[in-house]
Amino acid sequence: MNLTPFFNPKSVAVIGASADKNKVGYALMANLIREVRPPGVSGGPTLSLEVRPQDRAIYPISLSEKEILGVKAFASLKDIPASEKIDLALIAVRADIVPQVLTDCGERGIKNVTIISAGFREVGEAGIALENRLKEIAHKYGIALLGPNCLGTIDANSDLNASFSAEKPLKGGIAFLSQSGALGTSLLDVSIKEGVGFSKFISLGNEASLTEIEFLEYLADDNDTKAILIYLEKLSDGRKFMELVSKISKKKPVVVLKAGRSERGMRAVMSHTGSLAPDSAIFAAALKQSGAIAVESIREFFNMAKLFELGVFKPLRNLVVLTNGGGPSVVTADLIDLSKSLSMAELSDPVKQQLQKVLPSMAAVGNPVDIIGDALSARYEEALKILTVQEDVDAIILMLTPQMMTEVEATAKLISQYRSKKPIIPVFLGGPTIKAGLEYFKQNELINFNFPKDAVEALDNLALGEVRPPETSGGPTSPTWRSDLTNLEVRPPEMLSYDKTVGLLKEYSLSLDGILVKEKSKLISAISKLGKGPFAMKVISADIVHKTDSGAVVLNIKSLEEANTAWDSMEKKFRNHTPQDFRRSDLHVRPLGTSEGPTFGIQIEGMLVQRMDAGREVIIGMKRDSTFGPTILFGLGGIMAEAIKDTSLRVAPIDEEEALNMMHEIKGISILNGMRGEKAVDFESLAKILANLSRLVMEHSEIKEIDLNPVMVTDERAVIVDVRVMV
Repeated sequence: MNLTPFFNPKSVAVIGASADKNKVGYALMANLIREVRPPGVSGGPTLSLEVRPQDRAIYPISLSEKEILGVKAFASLKDIPASEKIDLALIAVRADIVPQVLTDCGERGIKNVTIISAGFREVGEAGIALENRLKEIAHKYGIALLGPNCLGTIDANSDLNASFSAEKPLKGGIAFLSQSGALGTSLLDVSIKEGVGFSKFISLGNEASLTEIEFLEYLADDNDTKAILIYLEKLSDGRKFMELVSKISKKKPVVVLKAGRSERGMRAVMSHTGSLAPDSAIFAAALKQSGAIAVESIREFFNMAKLFELGVFKPLRNLVVLTNGGGPSVVTADLIDLSKSLSMAELSDPVKQQLQKVLPSMAAVGNPVDIIGDALSARYEEALKILTVQEDVDAIILMLTPQMMTEVEATAKLISQYRSKKPIIPVFLGGPTIKAGLEYFKQNELINFNFPKDAVEALDNLALGEVRPPETSGGPTSPTWRSDLTNLEVRPPEMLSYDKTVGLLKEYSLSLDGILVKEKSKLISAISKLGKGPFAMKVISADIVHKTDSGAVVLNIKSLEEANTAWDSMEKKFRNHTPQDFRRSDLHVRPLGTSEGPTFGIQIEGMLVQRMDAGREVIIGMKRDSTFGPTILFGLGGIMAEAIKDTSLRVAPIDEEEALNMMHEIKGISILNGMRGEKAVDFESLAKILANLSRLVMEHSEIKEIDLNPVMVTDERAVIVDVRVMV
């Protein structure tokens, strides 16, 4: 899809154009006219569109005006000569007449339309119906439709402001894609003050037709765009988004600010995995896999734009702090040391000796390099001459605090002079005193970070966003198992029976430890096969989702006599209760094949008898997310899984290499690596379980959640001790 007309149209029709300065139709016209004004022409109501051949034609459509801002107005699209091709139409009329106007656009052959008007899905049922009508019309006429309820588009490089934003941003290399027009205008306004330039701005609005996906596809190959910022409240297609961002982030950074990350209103928890994998965590994992840079605040979001404005698009990890103020430099060094991916560069003795020769004796020549408070620009320059040629230094954070003698503008000029030798990140602290330096930055395509944390955080985010997993693919399908479940009626999730669960696991080289005993008389045979105890016995029933919570587990069984006693006790307990007695209030579970209605007595498939081996407990699971599909979870397991919540997540599919990466992300990795003389666990066996589970869930869309909890792992093997499959 060619979206160029949204950014560089040769002609634009403004439907709903107005001469009233208080209306959106006037703002659209004023912004468009302002951009075609030739150099030297000041603002005013009259302007000829014939001044330059490259000027785009503007066609205001108004029922009440004959002329708007010196441009001839037309009563309708039909009044514009048929020979005049219209590349882009902007619609700013009442919501109820937008469908007819869009139809007129289709009949006129206009293929690109931005609907600025509000009053659609955001206002309720009537608005939803109206918006659905727009979708139908756009589809009928093959119209690429942006909006409704959007701000419009801006292209700083082609001098287009097809929006009602108060100002057009400075020209730059950053594209800004936003699902909030208000956030968009706020950041654009700040960007002008701070000297940050943009290539394009797209306000997505309600996304009735065009979404973030189509614009990402366009921006991926846009030569004017060196980095992309995205503000998201929802995703149209999670998997497609990941695919696109994975490709784009290999060529240019993609920064995402996601709103709506809190857990309020979350759905009922069906399993440990469900509670350990909230939507916000899955989204963060998806961004990480895609190579995107995830930020949590508007401040972080804009600071990434500042970093890109400096021309920094690749990670800079090994840093030197050059400063005339001790306190701020110590704070900055702390921030770097405490970051996830940055480090303070170690300056060699020869480098320190060079610095000592040109700096006062009181100066600190380690890192930070503190040239003390009375430093003039010449002292900064002496230090820069030495530091900018050090190959093991990735970048210099140059800090300036204003003293009476500080040469703010002259120091700012040094950054322009030396930045070609080494990336320099300016952090000028202060107010009116540093104004001359900030003005110089703005005039010379430089920016300033207002505080050390802003600079360090941006550098850290850029470095963290570089990590990308290898591309993986799913394995062969499993038609036998799939056909076994395809005829299930759609109903609330329920737990799969033991026999089907075991059969499913076996097909993917996964096995549940232990022996299912269906008759008490068979206990002696099972215990003989398992060998030396102690043993655990668990009730297996589709009516019991959480065995430990329900008292459906007996541990430390040391003999056949104790096994018989445990059997009798649990059978009596569960035969005399209804399934509702052992269901959590937020669950709806019933045995496969039964109908709704009261059920008396727990339906027990048997008792699972297992040998209790020593080992460390982990949880491995899957939750099928509505946006991204199956997601794989790994963490410390057992009864503490939800209490500790030390987990890592990936969107399936994953391979064994990525599974190993997952395991080493958890905070409790030292427990698995071995402490106080213990051996490390068998990571390879765990990786195989994770990769096989990934393949399983990619091939079975009917499965909603899976818990393998716990998985007991030693230095020699990993064993699945309990499993729950929700379909």
